[in-house]
Amino acid sequence: MFHHHESCDHLVLECKASGFGAESSTADQARKLLIACADANVALGVPGDALVLYVLPSEDAELQRQCLDELAEVVEGSGFTSAAFGTLGLEIDEDGLWAHLSLGRLLDKAHVQAIVGRVHVVPAAGGDFRPLYIIPYDPAAADNQAPEERAYCYRQLLERVYLSAVREIGTALIPDTLVLMGDELIRQATYGVSAKWHAKELVQLRTRLLKNLASELGKKSLKGKVDFSSVRVEVRISSEDDRQTAINLLLKANSVQLALESLNGQIDIEDEAGG
Repeated sequence: MFHHHESCDHLVLECKASGFGAESSTADQARKLLIACADANVALGVPGDALVLYVLPSEDAELQRQCLDELAEVVEGSGFTSAAFGTLGLEIDEDGLWAHLSLGRLLDKAHVQAIVGRVHVVPAAGGDFRPLYIIPYDPAAADNQAPEERAYCYRQLLERVYLSAVREIGTALIPDTLVLMGDELIRQATYGVSAKWHAKELVQLRTRLLKNLASELGKKSLKGKVDFSSVRVEVRISSEDDRQTAINLLLKANSVQLALESLNGQIDIEDEAGG
């Protein structure tokens, strides 16, 4: 959800890899979303209005908007009010990433009209177009993902946790026993969003991430200097050489293999320290 502070309106984004039809099981979710967001104060606990946008590849956007038109008619024909809705089509070409916002119905709101149409999000640079992948992993939604997508998302989160740990290690006093707290590393990796997670899955996710982190750090000159629990990793850094070793281990870690092993259950994520 994106909040427009001046108007108190929200963009409610639902991301899909492809479009869906009015008879699909996903359409049930869409109807509920249109009904719930018709009253933003009830759905989100805020004043203002909510605009429901389905984010998907641009080639599917037009048919998806037509599907949403049909769903809104069904909702209103059943005696409910439908939220405003539209599509946000994403497209990559030689110039970079584009986003095209199209509304199902015109809204008399200048701040909404200002973002309707095709916008150049990011220019082509290095062939990597994932600027909208702000939060790479949601533990409560992981079971709804295909295995390969879940592994990819976990790897992205794991790499961000490693980079957060690198920052902590790089600024630590030497010699020191550095304590890397799992919740803080995840908070940094998700731009603070994890602080709002209350899912029971977060406990297991944190343990798994810290297990991976401890596994990578406990090598070379740091072997025997790393302690792991379900909430933190402690690293005894005795010298600048230890610091550099720790940084190099994390920057060169094979996160792809770790993600696959962890998600396939090949890494024991039980709390060895009993903490």
